Amino acid sequence: MPRGHALIIEDSSTARIILARLLERADISSKAVATAEQAFPVLQSDHFDVIFLDHMLPGMNGFQALEKLKSLPDTRDIPVFMYTSQNAGKYIEEARALGAAGVIRKQVDREQLMRTLDLILSDIPEPEHSEALRLAVENVGQPVTESPEQAQRKISGRMSTLEVAYEELEEQLRELKQQQEEKHIHQAEQSRRLRKNIRWLSAAVVTLVIALAWITSWQTGQLQDHAERTSDRFALMQSIMGGLIELISK
Repeated sequence: MPRGHALIIEDSSTARIILARLLERADISSKAVATAEQAFPVLQSDHFDVIFLDHMLPGMNGFQALEKLKSLPDTRDIPVFMYTSQNAGKYIEEARALGAAGVIRKQVDREQLMRTLDLILSDIPEPEHSEALRLAVENVGQPVTESPEQAQRKISGRMSTLEVAYEELEEQLRELKQQQEEKHIHQAEQSRRLRKNIRWLSAAVVTLVIALAWITSWQTGQLQDHAERTSDRFALMQSIMGGLIELISK
């Protein structure tokens, strides 16, 4: 059983899949929707431990959705992370002022994400929880001095994200290849059926032609026979008339 459940609100299918796979590796199940409007009915029917919210969404944007999430009793206590390409310090301050737990970039540091999720799913009480989250989430836009080990871990996290993206691309290519193969099979089946129908139609046409020829021949024979009988009767009548005329003459 997964140790947590996340809702991803993101209109990019690629970004949704990448984040979902990263969450899966952290033993966290997820559900994804493409708009904020689609998210609220889902939130009413399912329980989520964390929400990842894109900023640039069709319809209601990320900040509007965040305000609504924090105004509703059923969702205001769910940690919401803006999952976006925005990295300005002012944006991060505004997101936190509206109630976001933090901002996570789409080129996510996998270790940062795992650390943040570990804190969310732990039993650390408030206010320690909020401070731990604040320290766990990367403070985008602020210059940070990193040790070589931290830099190496960050690079590893970026590589993991790229790995997931490549896996997604490979899967899409595999699906495309499968669709092409299915299309080829379908076209081959249609061609086979067409050839079969043509053969059946040709046989039907040949049969019809033979039948018409036989009927025509039969009718012609019947007409000839009738003409011969008529001719014989006419000759008989002529003979009878001739005989009568000869008798009368005498």
